[in-house]
Amino acid sequence: MMDTTTTTTTRRKRLITRTTERRQATPKERQLIHLLANLGCSCAKYAFQHSSSKGKIPPEDRKHLAEWHFLRLQQIRRVERSLEPVAQLKRVYYRSELSPRSLKSLKLLWVEEEKPRVKRLDPELDELLSFALNLGDTLKQIFHSIESRERVFSRTPIPEVGVVPLWVNEWEESDYDINFFPSSFPDWANIVDD
Repeated sequence: MMDTTTTTTTRRKRLITRTTERRQATPKERQLIHLLANLGCSCAKYAFQHSSSKGKIPPEDRKHLAEWHFLRLQQIRRVERSLEPVAQLKRVYYRSELSPRSLKSLKLLWVEEEKPRVKRLDPELDELLSFALNLGDTLKQIFHSIESRERVFSRTPIPEVGVVPLWVNEWEESDYDINFFPSSFPDWANIVDD
């Protein structure tokens, strides 16, 4: 009798796993992460004080606690957008060995309804938009800045217009002071406490 046993050899493909390189946070990112942690702790403190003070402190003080809590939420959102901007700028430069790099074209890239979007822009807007994206402006505010060619501030919201709240400018000018309460914030937020 003949042995008809066959031997099969299977080879496993070796999976190449590339681990993502860890990078150090930039000084700006470290500063923003530290600010975010402080804002988060402060937000929790004001939320607790507001929720546990009903009937114990005057209504005006309670309303001020609600304003501080809402301010912290808004500040946290802005800092998060500073760390991860809502859009990116793509720059194309002229190639020249004789002169410094000058901008040839500028595009704004963002995602809307899970689809990538692109908008061609005037290269002169590069500095303004870089600044606005670094400060955490929303897409609506970015588009308004593109139309008006500057960051436009308003004390109160304007429906359907992407103005930047005036309290944001006040907070930026205070160098993001955690104890600073922007004087125009109550006008923007218009909180009616229960």
